[in-house]
Amino acid sequence: MKRLLSFFLLLLLGPFSQANASLLPANEAFQLNAQIVEDKVELTWSIASGYFVVKESIEISTAESNQLGASIFPQAIPTVDAFLGSINIYRGEQSVVLPISSENTSDLALSVVFDGCADLGICYPPITKNITLSTPIKTQVQVVSEAPALDSSATAEPSTQVSLLQAGGPLPADEAFNLDVIAIDEKTLNVRWLVHKDYYLYKDKISISVEGASIANIAYPDATLKNDEFFGQVSIYDRPIEVLLSLANISSGKVTLSIEYQGCWKGGVCYPPQQANYSISLPGSERNNVAVDPESDIEAPTNSLPAAFEQMNNEELTAQELFQKGGLALFIGAFLAGLALSYTPCIYPMVPILSGIIVGQKDSPSTLKAVLMSLAFVLSMSIAYGLIGATAGYFGAGVNIQAILQTPWVLVLFGLIFIFLAFSMFGYYDIQLPKKLQSKITQISNKQNGGSFIGVAIMGFLSALIIGPCVTPFLATALSYVIADGSATKGAIGLFAMGLGMGVPLIIICGWGINALPKSGLWMETVKHVFGVLMLAVALYLLDRIISPFASLALWASLLTIAPIALGAITPLDKQSSSWRRIFKAVNLIVLGYGILLWLLVARGGGDMHQPLADWDYNANNQTVQSIDFELLQSEEQLDRLIANTQGSDNLIVLKFYADWCVSCKTLERKVFSDREVIKNLDNALALTANVTDNTEANKSLLARFDIAGPPAILFFKNGKEARSQRIIGEISAKDFLKRLKSI
Repeated sequence: MKRLLSFFLLLLLGPFSQANASLLPANEAFQLNAQIVEDKVELTWSIASGYFVVKESIEISTAESNQLGASIFPQAIPTVDAFLGSINIYRGEQSVVLPISSENTSDLALSVVFDGCADLGICYPPITKNITLSTPIKTQVQVVSEAPALDSSATAEPSTQVSLLQAGGPLPADEAFNLDVIAIDEKTLNVRWLVHKDYYLYKDKISISVEGASIANIAYPDATLKNDEFFGQVSIYDRPIEVLLSLANISSGKVTLSIEYQGCWKGGVCYPPQQANYSISLPGSERNNVAVDPESDIEAPTNSLPAAFEQMNNEELTAQELFQKGGLALFIGAFLAGLALSYTPCIYPMVPILSGIIVGQKDSPSTLKAVLMSLAFVLSMSIAYGLIGATAGYFGAGVNIQAILQTPWVLVLFGLIFIFLAFSMFGYYDIQLPKKLQSKITQISNKQNGGSFIGVAIMGFLSALIIGPCVTPFLATALSYVIADGSATKGAIGLFAMGLGMGVPLIIICGWGINALPKSGLWMETVKHVFGVLMLAVALYLLDRIISPFASLALWASLLTIAPIALGAITPLDKQSSSWRRIFKAVNLIVLGYGILLWLLVARGGGDMHQPLADWDYNANNQTVQSIDFELLQSEEQLDRLIANTQGSDNLIVLKFYADWCVSCKTLERKVFSDREVIKNLDNALALTANVTDNTEANKSLLARFDIAGPPAILFFKNGKEARSQRIIGEISAKDFLKRLKSI
């Protein structure tokens, strides 16, 4: 067994020698360009995918201190780094603007220092760029030296207009008070202002009205009292804020918001009242006239904005909150999430594996031993999940154990192992260790006939890595959080607890359920043969990921016709046959009939094995099986161009993440993208597929860009940005897919 363990450890560790990716040179990963535009210096970083710049590290200086005004930074992404702690980062293309002093007439000699890092967990030494820019001849601009007096009414105009051209003066209103509105759910809206430093909003100047619904309640965050020279003592917001609206009497799936607000620059200038209109699609818009208690309270938001402006769906938020809390709350929450996952198809392949190992013993195990064997399987399975979480937290997105173990040679190897186990169940041979090794561990394993605790533990560990788990919203968000947080401990605890939750039904079914079967006689031999067939099904389940759909269909047809015949589907019964024997034969005949239907699909050239009669035309006109024609995405640059082309239009882009080894991806192809209604509704959309079968750097970069742990995932882009709230992780039905699609 030690040799066997060593062999499996070598299989697991071998691919990691190629996991480290080569880093780009600093001047390629972080390209910096500078230019002067309208009396302002624009510093633009072009940051390569998979890299980021730390905002707090950016230092900009000139030879003379009075040449430039205060730097204006774009919105950064808050994150938690394992080594740097809580930081703000920039990705993609970002620009910092510095106003040029009106007194400056000489050329500008800039020194820019910043820190850059790779997502793999490696940071570069501080990067210094020295830039010289020629200052253009300036024209005179109007400078507002003191603040204008404002009328106290919300609609009053200031006596003097704000000059947006003054050097070092105020920002445009839409930049000083960046306004955004999102729908949290079908009855709650979040109105958010990203108030720039040195600016503030008046609380009593905020006015919100809604068309298409009524406002049941508005929750404002706590304001700060200020003695304003124009309005006296007023309540202001000089920080980013969120205002939550509870809606009632919703008449349709869309509502229109009219928002008015007014604010000032602390430098002594106040803006005219601002007005903005937003048309918002509500999630779950098929539920009209949602009733809301007008007296119900909405919890006021905290003073900080979320890590990203895009909203997450409820399951993603739950996972993120749990991993932020950590400790006992994380363990219990992840355990309950795993328990919920156990009722999905994620756990199904584990049942025949563990049951087959228990049944495969020569001597029927006691209930206690069956439960202990099930516990060993579940614990080792949970340890494997914990290893995935710890690896994600420690190494980040650069190392993906599951993706490494989904390579064809690994899947073929384990497919052959399950075939080998199946024929052992059929009685062709017994699985035993060499006699010398048997004698050393006789007291532990009793000849290792498929039922030792060590063997069960190994099989549980490998089954978790190779056969599961499914990528669900909870798991995907959990992995994304630990990658960003860099916490190997949280990753290990969370996914270990999730594995325990998933294993509870296994312990019940295989620990107690199997022991309810008869303990001896010909019946037990039949049970072993059935589990042998299930082992063959598991082998085919693995090979399904790397073979063509037609070959898969032919193999399933073979298994589901040969197996029932071998188990007695066409063997005559005598008068003394028991009722159970007759029921068993009836089940075999049903399976045989299904297998024959699959052979008809093979004869047609293919089809959906889960609905073998769905595409037959009984009016004698066969219809071809239709599906959406997805265009293969070649690069992130291509995606960026296509997304940019949707700006200002209603054109929709659907991006699907797919892998050959992803069973859930093939389920989506069969159940969703072959559905006639889905095809009809996506007729005018641009359908793209990102094939991430190979764990290449480009694929890892694309997954990391959208914080996706693995396929399947479906993203929607409209008007130049992702509809984040409608993102789909894992499997979904055609009906629910259409609901998401119509709410975009």
